[in-house]
Formats: sequence, C-alpha cells, structure tokens
Amino acid sequence: MNASGGWERLEPKLAATQRRVQALEWEPDRRNSFVAYTVERDSAYADLDGRRLLMMSGYSYLGLAGDERVVAAAKAAVDLYGTGNHGVRALAGSIPLHEELEAEVARFADREASMVFGSGYAANTGTVGGLVGPGDTVFIDKYDHASIVDGCRLSGATVTRFRHNDVDHLERRLRAASPDGVRLVIVDSVYSMDGDIAPLPELRKVCDEHNALLMVDEAHALGVIGATGRGIEEHFDWQARVDVKLGTLSKAIPSMGGWVAGPAELIGHLRYAARPFLFSAALGPAQAAAALESLRILQREPERVAHIQHQSARLRKIINAEGLRTQDSETAVLPLIAGSDDAAYDLATTCRKNGVIGLPVVTPAVPNDLARLRIAVTARHTEADIDFAAQAFLTSARECGILPA
Repeated sequence: MNASGGWERLEPKLAATQRRVQALEWEPDRRNSFVAYTVERDSAYADLDGRRLLMMSGYSYLGLAGDERVVAAAKAAVDLYGTGNHGVRALAGSIPLHEELEAEVARFADREASMVFGSGYAANTGTVGGLVGPGDTVFIDKYDHASIVDGCRLSGATVTRFRHNDVDHLERRLRAASPDGVRLVIVDSVYSMDGDIAPLPELRKVCDEHNALLMVDEAHALGVIGATGRGIEEHFDWQARVDVKLGTLSKAIPSMGGWVAGPAELIGHLRYAARPFLFSAALGPAQAAAALESLRILQREPERVAHIQHQSARLRKIINAEGLRTQDSETAVLPLIAGSDDAAYDLATTCRKNGVIGLPVVTPAVPNDLARLRIAVTARHTEADIDFAAQAFLTSARECGILPA
C-alpha cells in the first residue's frame, strides 16, 4: 500500500487491527473468525476442510435454514419476481410479498402494523432515529446490542446508560433526567452474549411511572422464549406489553432483514422517518418469501420451541454440574466462560479438535476476563448432539486448564 498522503494517516489503525488479529490467530489452527463453513441442510453439522463437525454457534434456532418448505418458497418467489427489487420501498421497490410478510409479522407480534427493513441492524438504527432526536433522552441497558447503541448515537438524542437488568438504577436515571422531550427506554429481551432475559414487568412499571416509552429488541427471543416462541411478552404470561417491538429475520427466522411492529400510526410515521428504511433497497423476494414461510411454520410447529428450551436446559445442567460457568443464561444462548481472550481462543481451538465448533467472543465485545464461547442450541440439535457437545466442552475445558483435569 502506498504510505504517502492520506493513507499515511490511516496506516496506524490498519496496523493495529492486524496486530490484534495476529495476536489471537497466530497459527492456522487458531483461526476462528471469518471461517467459511459448509453447513449441512438437514442436520446441525458442518464441513470444515473435510472434517464433519457439530456446529454449536449457529443462530438458526428453529432449524429451518435448510427446510424444504422454506427453500421452495424462496425459489417460487425468485421465479415470480426475479432476484431483486427495483428501488427503495417508497418508490419502485415494493412488491405484494412485502405487504404479505408485514401483515404476518404484525399478526405474530400481536400488533396493528409492522414494517420490514433490510437487516436487523437497520431496523434498530432506523427506528431509534425515527423516534428520538435532539432534545429527547434515551435510556439503554449497558449490554444492549451495538445496533441500538449506534442508533442512539446517530439520533442526536441524549443517551443515558443503566446497569444491566438493574431496574432500580434505571429508575434513578429516569428521575434525574430532563423531563422534556420523548423519553425512550431500550432493552434486548434476550441478551446475545449472556442468554439472560430482561425483567419486562418491572421495566414496564418504571416506564409508566416516569412517562417513558419501552422499546424491546426480540432478536434472540423470537422462536426461543415463550410457550410458542412469541418472545418476552409470552414468556412473562402477557403480564406486560412493550410499546415498540423489534426483531430480526436472520436468526430463528432463516432469512435476512429486520422488523418493527406497533400501532399503525407509529409504523406510518417510521415509513417516512426511518432513514435506513427510506433510503435502502427493498428486501429481496427470496428473503421475504423465506421469512414468511418460516413464520408460518413456527406457528404450526411450536414443538420446535419446546425442543430448544428443553435441550438448552439439559446442556446447561450438564456442564454447570462439572463447574463450567454459563453466567446467568436461561435461554438457548449459553456463554462458556473461558477468562482471557487467549483462553477463549484456546478453548475454541481445542473444541474443534474434539469435534465441536464453539466460537469465541472476546474484548471489547465482552468485559475483561469474561471472554467466552457463545453457544446456541437449536431445534436441529438432537439429544445425542447435546450429549456429545457437553462432553466435548468439558473435555476441552480440562485440556485447556479452565477446569481441573
């Protein structure tokens, strides 16, 4: 690279990233980021360099990524509409399939209306920016997803953070904040790094007491918690409702995109005020059709949700009994705490040698000394898969010195 001119000023940032990656992936066997896996459509296994490994870090919670019905729906949409749409939704990009999907999302979320973005990230940044701006205040959980944090920063609103799942701390923050403008509290329903659940009834109570709206991201909750996979409201037996509900179409729903659901007036406003929606190309026909069919399958087959909940509880019980920490996980997301960043990479590399893919999450995504493997249980995992994974995790942890030999 030419080191003169503007590149010379950028070079330190590029070099720092290279040093960071090389410090963790200093030999080929330790490579854990941006690895191309060939995933089997009908199982939880994947091929890596000719080895068949059990994938334990994928997010196809409902196991529908290779489902023939979903694939057929995507193919039919391509046959009818082609491979892409021809503009943004406000102009030439809308097709009837978008409206059908949005109606289905609204029904599933038990809301008047919904709209679909090109990604879950866009759904969060666009919705936050469409709801608040200068003069307003946003209150976010310390562990909220990066897309929420970025949306708040871009909005120009005053951003106040509160301790993770600490409703008392939120209440103090609300009491101390300016009473002017829109007041918006944003949480994840299931936290992607720890697998714990936001305390919805208590959050609803404090928001009502302080005239604040409550927005919840259901990215890791849809299809995972609640008796039929409808997320945090169902998980808490419908004791409380949220004002603005969001989610993704790329985890339990095996497609692409994100969604927001709420009152019809809200969605009508966001169609014009959410910039990532208004100025991004429309969701492709295949992705819209795959998402629509997957939502319908979820509603017909709630046993998939029960399977996820049962098997994730089994896995947690087995490894916790041997001393492997999973923080406050109570869902399909299980963090296997390794400690340092190097320890997490050691554990991931050893797990792969023992037949299981468990991918590391390190600082700054997680706190110092809490680097971990982020494990996700899906409907594709059989009871035998869970038993095999548990023993591989425990054996690997002992080989790495995380557990006593």
